[in-house]
Amino acid sequence: KSLEAFRASPRRAAVFAGQSYPTEPETLARELDAYFMAENGPGKPRAAAPSRPAPLGLVAPHIDFKRGGPAYAWAYQALSERRPPDVIIALGVAHSCPDAPWTFTPKSYETPFGAMEVDSGLYDELTAKVWYDPRADEWVHKGEHSLEFQAAWLRHLWGDDTPPWVPILVSSFERFSPDEAPSKIPTIEKALKDLEDVVRRHAEKGRSVMVLAGIDMAHVGPRFGDELEVTPELGKKVEAEDRKSLVDAMALDADGFYRSGVAGERWRKVCGLSALYTGLRLIKALEGASTGRLLAYGQAPDPAGGLVSFASAIFDA
Repeated sequence: KSLEAFRASPRRAAVFAGQSYPTEPETLARELDAYFMAENGPGKPRAAAPSRPAPLGLVAPHIDFKRGGPAYAWAYQALSERRPPDVIIALGVAHSCPDAPWTFTPKSYETPFGAMEVDSGLYDELTAKVWYDPRADEWVHKGEHSLEFQAAWLRHLWGDDTPPWVPILVSSFERFSPDEAPSKIPTIEKALKDLEDVVRRHAEKGRSVMVLAGIDMAHVGPRFGDELEVTPELGKKVEAEDRKSLVDAMALDADGFYRSGVAGERWRKVCGLSALYTGLRLIKALEGASTGRLLAYGQAPDPAGGLVSFASAIFDA
């Protein structure tokens, strides 16, 4: 019945409000603002008045705020210095790994600060470019946190000036592209090129488009099926490999980033691999895209025995 209610509703409820973060707007605002000045945070509050054009891309974590709040703050503090774009294409991770490579929804995402509305025109253009029913696996949006957390930060940052978005959950490409970049898969590559064309056309018409990727990186340790003991040495090894991958990502080398992520039989289990791969492709399609700037890198323990890594970055024109 809950699935039927979800399908019938024009809105996607903020299911993690009251679980992962406060439901009450003022309480949540205080929590998010505190991360700007927290240890490992950017050390400055969000900008009072944005003075620069919107970025082409933003990478933020999707780990819970308690563990990753300061890293989110790096991304969203940098974003606070930019004017809002006209539209956001938001890419999250479909952790339940549905069949569809990209799962779309036209539903607005509710947050304690108000709803993230969907840009229906861009939604229609993007969904027309995939070869399957873009809503066939729409149920994954119902309980997925990776975009809900971004929605809360965006509405906190910009309030009623928040632009519309197109929320897309990206499934794991590693199932059919285990050791080579997805550009070698004809169906995926054609769809990506078609999606790039849509994004490029909107930008050429003078629309400011920002691509947002809500991703985490490595997942290692017993919690994730490894026999590895979580030690400081393991953390250093993960960080060294993550940073190599991030060099490719900052260079907008999507294929290089993907190959780095699947190297060594995918031992790092980079959960944002396919979402960021898609994001890098779309950012590169925008005029003026050159290189990104890594803002923060972090790791957090998993309470069940493991280690999760994450990063924040921004791509300006």
